[in-house]
Amino acid sequence: MRFLILFVLLFSVFVFGLSLGVYKYPPFQSISNIKNLITSSNLPDINGDLLKFSSCKIPKSSEVMKGSHAFIGHAYGSPVKPKADSYLASNAQNFISTNSSKLKTLIFTGDVFSVPSLDKWKRLSFEANDGLEIFVAPGNHDVSRSDSRDVFLMSEFGHQNYPFIKDLDNNFLILEDSVNTNWKVSNKTINLANNSNAQKVIIARHNLPTDELSQLANSQAEKSKKLGSIEQLVQQFDKNILFYWVIGDSGAFPNLPRLTCLTFRNHTFIINGIGEIPGDSVILYHKGKFSEYELSSTQ
Repeated sequence: MRFLILFVLLFSVFVFGLSLGVYKYPPFQSISNIKNLITSSNLPDINGDLLKFSSCKIPKSSEVMKGSHAFIGHAYGSPVKPKADSYLASNAQNFISTNSSKLKTLIFTGDVFSVPSLDKWKRLSFEANDGLEIFVAPGNHDVSRSDSRDVFLMSEFGHQNYPFIKDLDNNFLILEDSVNTNWKVSNKTINLANNSNAQKVIIARHNLPTDELSQLANSQAEKSKKLGSIEQLVQQFDKNILFYWVIGDSGAFPNLPRLTCLTFRNHTFIINGIGEIPGDSVILYHKGKFSEYELSSTQ
């Protein structure tokens, strides 16, 4: 009798598994999402809330095409024992010096310097060749402390009132100060995006805009205790516009993925940052398409 019960249980499990695979009955999609997130993004300690998202892949580029735009997150690199006099991570600095003549725009998505100074901001402004524009969506290291924000406001990059709009090859780019809003998306950003009359809007910021995504952050500094859900976020935006969020507060530690791409309805989140770890990358935008460009120490 005991053997018969065991046989029935095993057979039921087999039939259930076969049904999932062949007919894709629920919860096939949840299981599939877990598999996709693990294999495509190497997410650490996956939280069930991320199963709301679908994974996406950003193609890799082997070269920087002339006229590209580059997004660099956490440019100061490794947070392990950073030096007060350190500049950009060596692989980030090498990338800029090697490719600045090919780039049209360089967008830093926060934590540019571990310990900012006016001299460092001035030095960064000198990186630009003719025709290269540099913009900053500041991070907590850049503006969280009152003295660092004062220095940033005195620099060339702090003269803008956030959020502000730039044209990226006839595409709509919004740069945010997400530290000032405690990671939340401001009403001004939402209004700018919804009233853009654009088919595609790119939003560059440092912090992750929803509670579910916050587990991918390098730190929880300045995060609001009332950060909303992904459902609450997307319902504030026009459902007929494609939104691309380029976010730079991830990737600084080995347990975080080098790059994560997730989608929810008409919103795509491209999340990364430099940690001076093999596989560090920047995000390129060229002719309307995003790609991942892997850095090397000798780039």
